[in-house]
Amino acid sequence: MKKGKDLVDYLNLTATSLRESDHPTTLAMSFKADSIAITLNDLSARSRANENISWVYYRQSQWQKAFEFASKAYDFALSAEDTLQAARLMNNMGALYYEQQNFPKAIEQFKKGFEYATKVKDLQTQIRSLNNVALNFTQSGQQDSAMYYARISVSLNENAGSPYLTSFAHRVIGDVYLAKGQYDSAQAIYNRSLDMARQQGIISFETGILHRLGNAYLLDNKLSQAKEILDYSIELCAANGYPTELALSHKHLAKVLEQQGKISEAYKHLNTYLLLNDSINSKANRDRLALLQGMFEQNLQQSELKLLKAQNESQSFRLATSRKYIILISIAVALISFLVVWMYFLNRKVSAKNKDLQLQQNKIAEQNKILENQSRELGEINETKNKLFSILGHDLRGPIGQVKSVIDLMISDQLDENEFLDLIHVLQKDINSVNFTINNILKWSMSQMDGFSMHPSTFSLKATVDNSITLLNPAIVDKKLTVFNQISGDMMVHTDQDLADVIIRNILNNSIKFSKPGDAVTIFAEKVGKFIELCVMDQGVGMDPALVEKILSDEYSITKSTPGTKKEKGSGLGLQLVKEFVKKIGGELYIQSVPNHGTRFCVKIPASN
Repeated sequence: MKKGKDLVDYLNLTATSLRESDHPTTLAMSFKADSIAITLNDLSARSRANENISWVYYRQSQWQKAFEFASKAYDFALSAEDTLQAARLMNNMGALYYEQQNFPKAIEQFKKGFEYATKVKDLQTQIRSLNNVALNFTQSGQQDSAMYYARISVSLNENAGSPYLTSFAHRVIGDVYLAKGQYDSAQAIYNRSLDMARQQGIISFETGILHRLGNAYLLDNKLSQAKEILDYSIELCAANGYPTELALSHKHLAKVLEQQGKISEAYKHLNTYLLLNDSINSKANRDRLALLQGMFEQNLQQSELKLLKAQNESQSFRLATSRKYIILISIAVALISFLVVWMYFLNRKVSAKNKDLQLQQNKIAEQNKILENQSRELGEINETKNKLFSILGHDLRGPIGQVKSVIDLMISDQLDENEFLDLIHVLQKDINSVNFTINNILKWSMSQMDGFSMHPSTFSLKATVDNSITLLNPAIVDKKLTVFNQISGDMMVHTDQDLADVIIRNILNNSIKFSKPGDAVTIFAEKVGKFIELCVMDQGVGMDPALVEKILSDEYSITKSTPGTKKEKGSGLGLQLVKEFVKKIGGELYIQSVPNHGTRFCVKIPASN
């Protein structure tokens, strides 16, 4: 039974061989190897274990974790003076820059990895580095450079004999042929690469080739072959959880079906692609932001360490200087009495210096407070910007994209009247959702601007509620809901009517969204002191107390939303608007809810005098 160093080397070697095909086993073995290497104080072994962990997280698109473990592994490799390990880690770091789409920086990292691997004559790492350089050149549109490095990789691999690395290089060459319109050559290269991937049983690499091959057949007008490959790719990607490759396969298959005249099927696949692509882009943006944040924090920590070191050295120097002064003064006092007077004046100078230093420290502290406040304000502004872009990108892009697709099909005479009528109700829902979201965004944005002011007036609460019911009537009819407006016509309120409209419309929309088909929604109001308490009560899915508390808390995010009973989408901005606008008009918001029994939203609005 292996122990100590032999066990660590066995675990690392096995994890490296499994990291492309068995992620759970690779992580378990790598963490175990790292814990044993700590007891042995083996930095090279720790670097190898952390590299394998980083690579698994990279394959799982957990880029922040991948960056953290790659950084640790690189530090261990430098401390152990392990050049080969540093070469591997240059490839890991380059892959992270690739995910940021910073292709020039990624190419720089991969070339450094190639230089390191060449120094230690490690052929596989050289080939891997060349493949990665070629891939990044294809992404940046430099196809000739990509072909140059890929062919060098294939030539070197004749001696290394690695099927995976050869398959990767051939895939890059196929990408170059496809970009240049040489479809026959691209198909041949892709098929060769696909055979290699299947022989090794690497599903992740097989899915990366399938949608490329399907696209090559599509562009070459080999529609039946393209459909066969893409149907299989969709089945394989869905079964094994590869969303990016799945989205691209749906996109290419939609084009195949469109050219075959199967418009309805093409529309379904195009819609699936839009939904998947929207989700992937949102996650990618969040992950890229998290990765950039992690890299920034690491650089910040290194800068802080350097600053602390410089401050400590300066402090040590000052302490040493002070000791010399004390010794000299003591000698002077012992030898010459008149130096006492000189010491007195010297002490006054030191006190003045200390006062100056204290003043400077106070100024620095004040400046630090100002910088902290500015940083916090910038953070809040940036958060607001990110929230708005998230809503615009996620909630508006999909519906608008569907409308554009239908219009394009109509213009190109690929939709008959019956097919258009089948789609018009879906488009109406999308347009209503977009209109509601844009209206909320505009109202919320205006409320955040400097100089925003309210314009109170006296108006009928019943008329305002009736107007909101009219605007939301398509959703009410779609769910076959019964809405009872029990507010009397003489009930008047005195506040900003625009803000009251937004409050009432969003509360009523929320009740409609979470009501089940055929339910009833009841609206009533009563006078409570100087306020009129308006309540909207539904029989919908309800909420548990924890969710109610979360909605009413200050930390509730405007980008969080739960789908309605008919899968209605939302941005979460509506309830945030209600909370903020209720505060602006001097009112209060209450929520009472029981899961599976319904919810009652109540808001106090200033009554008319």
